[in-house]
Amino acid sequence: MSAHFMDSHLNFRMSSHDKKIVEAAAKLKGLKPNTYARQKLLEAAEKDITELSQLNTLVLSENDWKYFLEIMEAPIEINLNLKKAVKDFRKKTGHRCS
Repeated sequence: MSAHFMDSHLNFRMSSHDKKIVEAAAKLKGLKPNTYARQKLLEAAEKDITELSQLNTLVLSENDWKYFLEIMEAPIEINLNLKKAVKDFRKKTGHRCS
């Protein structure tokens, strides 16, 4: 755990049963319950951040990346179906979209 100045509080309640479990685990580790809880909470938070941020990341091969860029840079082809959809949308909603 990195050394940071303790300048903030995080307060929460727990059942007496849960508190006894935390106290027992802390005692086995030779730590105060607050220190033990803080370490475990930070470990869990860092693990969640690492795991969940990977879910929001898409890794593309070089070929896929080039294809993606080609599609994004290509001009939009407005076909009859799209023109009809825009016309229907405007008619139903009264919105004027560009």
